[in-house]
Amino acid sequence: MNNQFTAGDIVKSVAGHDKNRIFLVVSIDKIGYPVIIDGRFRVRNKLKTKNPKHLVKLAHDEAVYNKFLSPIATDTEIYNALKVYKTDKE
Repeated sequence: MNNQFTAGDIVKSVAGHDKNRIFLVVSIDKIGYPVIIDGRFRVRNKLKTKNPKHLVKLAHDEAVYNKFLSPIATDTEIYNALKVYKTDKE
């Protein structure tokens, strides 16, 4: 595995139906795949596990990750926090 992801990484999908979308890595599952959220299509109660070969790391943002950890933060707040990393239209 070339890419090592950690919780708090901001990643971009480069393959699949969610290509070019920006996600936050919230954890790593037991086989090493990142568990991701975008606050719009992938929300707190519908997290996605994605093959690391299909992701590119853009940054590491503890502030956005801490927003996810906060029980009072909404999915919309996470989505808005990830907007600054968007370069393409979805």
